[in-house]
Amino acid sequence: MANGDKENLGSVKIDNEVIGTIAAIAAKSVPGVHKIATSFVGGIALFFRKIPDAGVNVSLKEEGVVLSLGVIVDYGVNIPEVTWKIQKVIKEEVEKSTGFKIARVNIVVEGIYHPQYTRD
Repeated sequence: MANGDKENLGSVKIDNEVIGTIAAIAAKSVPGVHKIATSFVGGIALFFRKIPDAGVNVSLKEEGVVLSLGVIVDYGVNIPEVTWKIQKVIKEEVEKSTGFKIARVNIVVEGIYHPQYTRD
């Protein structure tokens, strides 16, 4: 086997849920992100299955993977800076972990968390 050649041992498939989990964990690591926003259905899935990717939508497109998620950010953060960091860290982590090309990371800021005014 020549250097760089890989023996074909079979196929590997990475489920969209795994990609979503990597993206959610990466997003939550960004300072200023309070949590990933979930829909009602996503909230139920998170409650019963304890999956951290309940708010991440993963689409496989011809140009690459498209990820979309909503976030709740902490009050007082620079929202454009935080969302750019989320996009950057998700792109880096998903590409590093899966080898997939990330075409887009769409972020929607769905709320602001302030402990004095918000119930979590």
